[in-house]
Amino acid sequence: MKKMNTKSFTMVVLLLVIVGLGYYTHLNNQTNKQNEKSSPSEKQQLLEYDFEKDYPKTVRETVKLHCKYLKNAYNGKFEEDELYTVNSNIRQLLDEELLAYNSEDQQLQGLKTDIALYKDKKQKFTGYSLEEASQIQYNTENEREYAKTMVTLNFSISSTAVSVEQEYLLRKDKEGKWKILGWQTVEPATGKTEGDAK
Repeated sequence: MKKMNTKSFTMVVLLLVIVGLGYYTHLNNQTNKQNEKSSPSEKQQLLEYDFEKDYPKTVRETVKLHCKYLKNAYNGKFEEDELYTVNSNIRQLLDEELLAYNSEDQQLQGLKTDIALYKDKKQKFTGYSLEEASQIQYNTENEREYAKTMVTLNFSISSTAVSVEQEYLLRKDKEGKWKILGWQTVEPATGKTEGDAK
């Protein structure tokens, strides 16, 4: 029996390594595809969000969920017929006082108008960042708990990056859930606010 020379041995080992890597890549791709099928997209999660079972526990989580809805809506992720559900879900996060100022129809129309403006201006909602839980300001007035928190919203307008500071005001309801009472843009340099809470 002939001995395998070093060159042939190296070729066999190299071939086995290539076959092994190819098989590993194939298995990895199959696993990723299965995970994609089994885990719903963020859009689907937002459309099917169960507020009864999984209402956000903290101020931060409430504001983060609100930002997720706005980012997906403004970036055109939802179909026209899905916007009613999206609007209804957003209203789950709002304080009763804010809901009283905006009927569901008015709010839905406002959402559609904002989405159209974003599209016309070639504006994209690229991300957001929330301040740390330790930075949130809490206070109590007339036996009601309030919280104030800052959020940085990031946009691109015709490929130019823009950041906007938003101040959110929340109030705890009778069930202990944090609800959004309003939000407004804050000018970082002077601390002045512009516009009314939406």
